[in-house]
This record gives sequence, structure tokens and C-alpha cells, in this order.
Amino acid sequence: MARTYPVSLVLKDKRAVVVGGGSVATRKVLGLLECEALVSVVAPAVSPRLRELVDGVRCTWRAKPYETADLDEADIVFAATDDEDVNRRVYDDATAARLMVNVADRPEVCTFFLPSVLRRGKLSIAVSTEGASPLSARRIREDMEGRYGEEYGAYLELLASWRPRVSAALPPERHFAFWEQASDGRVLALMAEGRADEAEAVLESLLS
Repeated sequence: MARTYPVSLVLKDKRAVVVGGGSVATRKVLGLLECEALVSVVAPAVSPRLRELVDGVRCTWRAKPYETADLDEADIVFAATDDEDVNRRVYDDATAARLMVNVADRPEVCTFFLPSVLRRGKLSIAVSTEGASPLSARRIREDMEGRYGEEYGAYLELLASWRPRVSAALPPERHFAFWEQASDGRVLALMAEGRADEAEAVLESLLS
């Protein structure tokens, strides 16, 4: 299999088609809605949890078998049925239309893979085995959860809020030195202890 090219996709308001209505499809839909995609589910029946997600706006449901036309206007495609023939048809139709497509548990008919993701606010750590062992990816991600706690969310929000101020106050050649010191662990440690005011003071001192 060819090497993959890791990316983080911006799917806000992009049209994602999910073919299937079971537990796997439900997980796909949950992840897509978290990223503010516009999700269209195609399946004769859906799980109770997936039915709750259908709101007619961000998430719609076409209660019928899959047809090629269901991919019209799609930006990205997911096949997650228990019918291999249907999954293969989705793959063939998507690739013919030059759409990115993921087929659950079938790495040989995917044009992209879904990593196991650890999120802490703006921090995303993705672990991928390129479809070889999703369970191994999940376990590695779980091992990392204790190393990267919730403090990273507030820490990165703080640094993000400072970017315009640093750009305005310092010449470009001094930006790297500022951010190198701002991310050396001092600010993070203070945020982890709930001492946000002191973390701000450290950044103030670095700016001056």
C-alpha cells in the first residue's frame, strides 16, 4: 500500500455523505458533526442514537437503499454498511467522481483513513496505523491521554489570544524567540495549576 499523507481537514459546512445506519455509521456522523460538517445519511434504517442526531439541517437522513445519485454534491464520502457489495459500489462511485472515500474496516478500498484522535481544545493528536490495526491506534491514543491533560486546552487558547498582540508589538525576526520561550513549559505549568494570571504575567515579561 502507498504511503499516506497526514492532514487535518476543515469540514465546516462541507457535505459529507455517510452510507449506513448502524453503530459504525453513528460514530462517523458524531465525528463529522463535531467538525461542523453537513451530514447526509443514506440507509433504510438507522440506530436510535443516529436518529436522535438527525435534525433536518446539519444532519439529514435519506431512508432508502444507496444509489449513485446520493453522492451528487458530496465533498467527502463514508461507507459503513454490513453489505460488502454496497460498500464496494460506494467506493467505485466515489472514486469515479474523484471524491475522497473511507470504507469502514476495508483499508484496501479507502482513499483516506480515520486516525484515533486525542483532543484537548485546539490540540489534536492523531494516531494512525493506515488501516492495519485501528484497535492498536486506539490503545496508543489512550496511553497518551494521561500525558496530555485538559490544561492543554486552556494553554493553547491563551497562546492563540496572544498571537495578534505579538505580531503587532514585535518585528518578525523576534517572533520565533518569543514563541520559543512562551512554549518552554513555564506557561503550561502555571495553566495546569490554575494560575492563569501568573501565566499571563510570564508572557507580559517576555514581550517586554
